[in-house]
Amino acid sequence: MKLCKRCNKLISYPRVYCTKCEAVVNKARAIQLNELNNNRGRGNSKGRAYRDPKYRRFYKSKQWHDLSKSYMLKQHYKCEVCGAIASEVHHKEPIQTPSGWNKRLDYNNLKAVCVRCHNKEHNRFNSRKKDVRN
Repeated sequence: MKLCKRCNKLISYPRVYCTKCEAVVNKARAIQLNELNNNRGRGNSKGRAYRDPKYRRFYKSKQWHDLSKSYMLKQHYKCEVCGAIASEVHHKEPIQTPSGWNKRLDYNNLKAVCVRCHNKEHNRFNSRKKDVRN
């Protein structure tokens, strides 16, 4: 004999839960499994939704990798906004606009930035609480 894991009633050895608790636990597991299956594959769906394959293809191209690497070397990996260590290259004029697309490989349209400044440039991860207070 041993105790039920949930309610501490005496039960026979191979079992883990008494009959009442087993029904409750199985129901909870079914709900969790259903929620898990419903949410599968939804990670970062907002980020993928706005990204057109045209832009994804561009950012994966050898031309962009070579250009961004040479630009970062020219800037000595320094953020042009705050002076911290830069890890990303930002397009001053977004490539989603027609004129920005034409300037996508233009050296004068680039800026070396750190992650923090890049997020500020794109208005990412701003908490709503800050917006309410201001």
